[in-house]
Amino acid sequence: MSDEMDPPVKRESSYQHHISDKVIMEHMLRERFEHAKKQEKDYSHLFRPKRAWELVRLALYQLSVEFCYAAETGFASPIILSNGLSHTFMTMIWAFSPVLGFLFAPVVAAFSDQIRLSWGRRRPVLIALALAVCTGLCILPHGKTLGILLGDDDVPVEEMSGFRWGIVLTTIGLVLTDFDIETSSGIGRAYYMDMCIIDDHPRVLTTAMIVGGIGGTAGYTLGAIDWSQNSFGTAMGSNEAAVFLCVVIVMLIGVLVTVTSYREVSLPQMEKDALLRPITQSMFEEEKKRQLAIYSVSGVVLEPRKSVDGYSITVDEKEEPSISCGNFFKNLIHMPKSLAILYLTQFLSMFGYLSYCMYFTDFVGSAVFEGDVTAPTGSPGLILYEEGVRFGCWGMAVFTGSCALYSLMIEKLIKYFSARYVYVGGILVYSIGMLLMAVFRTKWMVLACGPTVGIMYATIYSIPFLAISQYHAKNSFAIKDGKYAESNQKRGFGTDVSMLSSMLFLAQLILALGIGSVIDAIGDTTVIIYTASLFSFFAAISATQVLLMDL
Repeated sequence: MSDEMDPPVKRESSYQHHISDKVIMEHMLRERFEHAKKQEKDYSHLFRPKRAWELVRLALYQLSVEFCYAAETGFASPIILSNGLSHTFMTMIWAFSPVLGFLFAPVVAAFSDQIRLSWGRRRPVLIALALAVCTGLCILPHGKTLGILLGDDDVPVEEMSGFRWGIVLTTIGLVLTDFDIETSSGIGRAYYMDMCIIDDHPRVLTTAMIVGGIGGTAGYTLGAIDWSQNSFGTAMGSNEAAVFLCVVIVMLIGVLVTVTSYREVSLPQMEKDALLRPITQSMFEEEKKRQLAIYSVSGVVLEPRKSVDGYSITVDEKEEPSISCGNFFKNLIHMPKSLAILYLTQFLSMFGYLSYCMYFTDFVGSAVFEGDVTAPTGSPGLILYEEGVRFGCWGMAVFTGSCALYSLMIEKLIKYFSARYVYVGGILVYSIGMLLMAVFRTKWMVLACGPTVGIMYATIYSIPFLAISQYHAKNSFAIKDGKYAESNQKRGFGTDVSMLSSMLFLAQLILALGIGSVIDAIGDTTVIIYTASLFSFFAAISATQVLLMDL
């Protein structure tokens, strides 16, 4: 009897010796690649590795996003203050878009998970958001001028009082820009990863950080130039208007290149054809069991599935469940512990980053250069403040440039030191850099600490998104007894990515509602840099508890 049982055992051992998980995955990708190539529209790009230039084209929208962030963070606060508002009211205006973002960005992402258009799920939303951003960019720098056309008094800043249309229009422009650019960034990342195989997810996120760093560097450098001294700036009416027009052009080019890079499979097609869906952990395990069963009987390694009328039989593969509106809100309340810790860490990280980002040029203009934004036009105080704002743009250009350079190394650092050390270390470096900048308020320290911001930014916009990618690829949010525990909860990938991005909105909301009053009470913008250091330190502590799976 034992002699009869030996052959299957030997065959299973032999099978495991001849074939690895990597080989099985390559077989599944090849099978899907060939199947996708035979469709009326070629979707084979979804099941093959991408070359470097293909990843650049796919993620080019991120360059536009960071280019826009550069203009917004460099000029939005000074534009609002130029309408005669105090720091307290300025930060309250900053609070509008995060309220909308935290409430509605995940809803937009959940909507993108369920769109049934033939053009795909992510691209229609991405285009709509990009056009909304461009609308906001056209309004924001011209709010004060449009307000005068609607009846506002054309008076110096110190004489402005009461209701002003300029404040309303500037707020509308800021909300359109800020809400839509961050929401589109989350949708964009979901689209980048949707178009790539799982092994390319780190590469495409790194590529997005690199091109984003280049875009941010170009944007801040553009902002550091005094355009009012040349004919282009004069023709546009102001330094800010010239910069924002360039941003609109870059935004339109970026979204056009990205959405035309690769076509998406529509949701109805994925529901009908399992071989057009992304490979999940459950699919992989089913295929592994199937191949082992075939080998134990016939000795054939990697037998392809039989097909009927050109379609492979996929009875073992579970259909990806759709996420209903009820499930979406239920998931927000009852989320896995690993996701809750990841979101908390991202919130603390964003709070620390935004403390620097939102008010940095104002900090440099007032605390480092000792200027005064409320001083009369042409006065030494206002001239110093404007010089400080432009110098702050150079400091932020250093930050985005270093972000691009660090992104080139982060994958190798993760392999050498592990994702945990890179994650915690990247946030701690930023905390120390902010502390040094707050203590030593010199323009050279502004430049010297810029790279620490780039290191943290590249860290929090790569490792947390890779963690969510791993959770969904393995359909697991916990490890029990050393194994991945399969999740029974229906969660949308785009929704979870957007929720992670929405931590920026939550941090921005709390920061906007509180920090302005603190600045006005203390009378020193240095408090925002101390806040950045403190909350990033808390984020580093929280990062030690994040579940990072195989990263």
